[in-house]
Amino acid sequence: MSNKLDVLLVNVGGTKKSVYQELSKVFSAIEPPFWAAVTAGFVRQHGFSVDILDANFLNLDLQETADAIIKTNAKLTTIVVYGQQANTCSPLMIAVGQLCSELKKLQPEIRILLTGWHPSALPQRTLEEEECDMIAQGEGFYTLLGLLQEKELSEIPGLWWKSEGKIFNNPRPKNIEDLTSELSDVAWDLLPMGSGKYRAFSWMCLNDFSERNRCATMYTSLGCPYQCKFCAIHATYGEHKIRYWSPEWVLRQIDILVQQYGVRHINLIDELFVFNPDHYLPIARGLIERNYGLNICAFARVDRIDSMPDDELQLLKKAGFNWFKLGIESVNGDVLRGITKGVYTREVISSVVKRCHDTGIDFCANFIFGLPGDTWDSMQENLNFAMELNCAFPSFFCTMAPPGSDLYDEALQNGTPLPEKWSGFAQQGYDFLPLPTETLSSAEVLWFRDYAFEIYFKNPRYLTMIERKFGREAREHVEEMNSIKLKRKLLGD
Repeated sequence: MSNKLDVLLVNVGGTKKSVYQELSKVFSAIEPPFWAAVTAGFVRQHGFSVDILDANFLNLDLQETADAIIKTNAKLTTIVVYGQQANTCSPLMIAVGQLCSELKKLQPEIRILLTGWHPSALPQRTLEEEECDMIAQGEGFYTLLGLLQEKELSEIPGLWWKSEGKIFNNPRPKNIEDLTSELSDVAWDLLPMGSGKYRAFSWMCLNDFSERNRCATMYTSLGCPYQCKFCAIHATYGEHKIRYWSPEWVLRQIDILVQQYGVRHINLIDELFVFNPDHYLPIARGLIERNYGLNICAFARVDRIDSMPDDELQLLKKAGFNWFKLGIESVNGDVLRGITKGVYTREVISSVVKRCHDTGIDFCANFIFGLPGDTWDSMQENLNFAMELNCAFPSFFCTMAPPGSDLYDEALQNGTPLPEKWSGFAQQGYDFLPLPTETLSSAEVLWFRDYAFEIYFKNPRYLTMIERKFGREAREHVEEMNSIKLKRKLLGD
């Protein structure tokens, strides 16, 4: 093997301002790109040399990123188009497209592969619109490996490519089943983990902002058995199931993060971490034995917590699970049925929130406005319910149709207007264009979401709770966040 780098994995930068506007300065997270790290680990397991350029972390602009890529002189440049959720990835394509163009201008012969949620959802369109050479549809691991092994393009599963003005593709590969053995290595060492410049979500650190930079992000499982119509996750995974790394593997990664890099906050980005007790309970018990004193956040479902015994909740809290990301979405049963989310009664949601609060677990609780069937009254009902629950941090979203979701396909079929630019899929972005409902325009849905955000976070009952639970600094942090008004093209700003 030559000394030339086989593959450079790139996490694009230059998107914070367009995605979060002024919130990007303090309030958004800057998290390690786990997907790039686990892809790098897979590549070197198979004997190839790899490095990661985290341009987002380095805050590199377009020209600086392109120069850094060219300087590595890698045989293959792979841009990893993954946010921490499938629905957040399309806005990255503005920077990805610009970077591809700049790279081809500087070095026309450079080979560029795109992998990730968005390219996997729209492989043909991406190849038609962007100056890349290839797309990996699906998880991308064996597609990338086939390229590194220099197989015939027609034999590489999941590969889309251009040749003489035409686009070709192969069937998507099967997903990796044994995550623990096939994806055993995470290349944390190729990321600047000990730099102190990554930062957790501010709401995770309301109790102590001084350690916000000691953070990490990771999966412990891949996939989801559900099919919510607003979610684009299955564009990459295809199948509707969950695959798990072993609890021992998870604990080994956490040992590395804590012992080698001093990590204090961990954001688990599994679609459903609190789902299978055979998975999460051994992890929780292992964390209790280690007594690291971590601050952990994980996704959970209302129905799963509702059926969970109190001793399991207490075990998770003792293990450091101080935050659950809870997809409430809507309190209106008819609206929930319309998006195949399942139906939780007001009483069940209230009971779940109270049980967790009594255990000492707080929420980043998700609510969505403008779902199919929503009206002014149902959106106000949702806001009223959110204020009644009084969670430490609600995430208020507008309904959008990310590429790969059922709502995206329905919008195309129905002729519903979609954003003209990929930045229009960024919830906090200036260009953001949510879906309309049967009775509400996109502008009306967006106006209500921003109104709901302001009303919730300036509610005296909420602010008093924050100060009582987390202290005066936390209240001032929230008040400063709420003083930033997002500019919206749709609303005439």
